[in-house]
Amino acid sequence: MSYLKHLKRNKMHHSARWIVKYHDDGLIREVKLIYSPEEYRTFKRPRKLNTQEGLIKILQNDKERRNSTLLHR
Repeated sequence: MSYLKHLKRNKMHHSARWIVKYHDDGLIREVKLIYSPEEYRTFKRPRKLNTQEGLIKILQNDKERRNSTLLHR
């Protein structure tokens, strides 16, 4: 099961947040779950925190981009 399917199927805690790291070409490299978003926000250079719904949209867009680049090769 992919992480996208897992997120769609299971409702996570309402305070759960994720950060997304990207490759130079704009595709997702890594997704990390942040267990303490309030503490993370106090860091020197925090990344954008995404909700579950926001992360699902980001992962769907990334999947479409990956599929379209595979078709054009």
